[in-house]
Amino acid sequence: MSAGLAPRLLRRARRLLLSQRWAAPLLAEWDRWRLLRALQRRPQALRRVLAPAELVADLQEAVAYPRSFESGADLALGAAVLRTDRLQDIDLRTLGALRARMVCTHLGGRYALFEPAGARAAVTGPDVDVLIERLTASLAGAPFHRPGPLRRAADGDAPIQRAVLVTTYARPAALQRSLPQIVALGAPVVVVDDGSPPDAREANRAICAAAGATYLGLPENRGLPTAHNVGLAFVMADPAVRWISCFQDDVDVHPDALKRLIALEDAEARPILTGYDADEHPPVDQVEIAGIGVKRKRSSPAVHLHAHVEYWAGVMPIPSPYVGAPKPRRGASMEDWWIVNHAPRSAEQRGLLIVCVPGLVRTFLWHRDDSTWDNENQPDPAL
Repeated sequence: MSAGLAPRLLRRARRLLLSQRWAAPLLAEWDRWRLLRALQRRPQALRRVLAPAELVADLQEAVAYPRSFESGADLALGAAVLRTDRLQDIDLRTLGALRARMVCTHLGGRYALFEPAGARAAVTGPDVDVLIERLTASLAGAPFHRPGPLRRAADGDAPIQRAVLVTTYARPAALQRSLPQIVALGAPVVVVDDGSPPDAREANRAICAAAGATYLGLPENRGLPTAHNVGLAFVMADPAVRWISCFQDDVDVHPDALKRLIALEDAEARPILTGYDADEHPPVDQVEIAGIGVKRKRSSPAVHLHAHVEYWAGVMPIPSPYVGAPKPRRGASMEDWWIVNHAPRSAEQRGLLIVCVPGLVRTFLWHRDDSTWDNENQPDPAL
């Protein structure tokens, strides 16, 4: 058996076991035991170790993930345990400092140990490469995507005609990257937190306050369709709002995204648009409208949807396949298909196509461990 084949087979076997409810707790405990055993072999106990909640009691002077949002890059750490499916629980500034000063010295299952460079030899292999690639991608944020100075609406300004809705759940680091870009588009922003755990909820609230967005927290996790229903109803209470752009929390956004979409808005002919060009949703044709090249499609994911308020009203309430959708092993939340295709007053039912403006929105999370429902994807190209 080749050296590369064995690890791939082990990863497939592990993924299969994780899909079995009886096996998942056993694998989690096995990963935990391997990590603690590796730490016990150190000649001296590591101090001030960044750690997920389930390991805080096992490590000397452990620093819980939520503390990272208080101190950012200035958080003093002797080492870090990264749980590979909870990277979004850690402040991006902390991850950046960790990536610059430390190397991966252990990777077993869901846990990766990072120690100061030179303290121990770094481990290598395809799984380490994927983890480093994920860290690098989450920290990338080219200057092109940095938000410009934020202009607040002043007394006497014309009534606000557009608003933005962002849905998020238990990924504060993703929101920390995307929200400043979205706020910089210039429209009022409402963030619906779909019942994140307490630590993530407080981090999300602080991120919204710093960015100048309205935070709307749900008391429990009810799912993406419910988050859309609540957020849209909240925004639509203002009769001056005529167009609403909805974003998920893991997006980079072109600074001119809203400006380009505004040029294409037409409540009758083009009531729904998107700035996210998903390969799995092929175009019917490509045309030019108002001097802008667009793709016209029959369907689109809900990564980003921009629609007239009457269109949103016509597809609400958005149904949910189960409470808390989407979740691993239970499937997609299907709100995108309802909004664009299945609702009685959706685009497809009205004989309309959704207008896609490529290059306005991309997702920066693609690995299944960063997905709220274990959905594997491919990295999106840069904007």
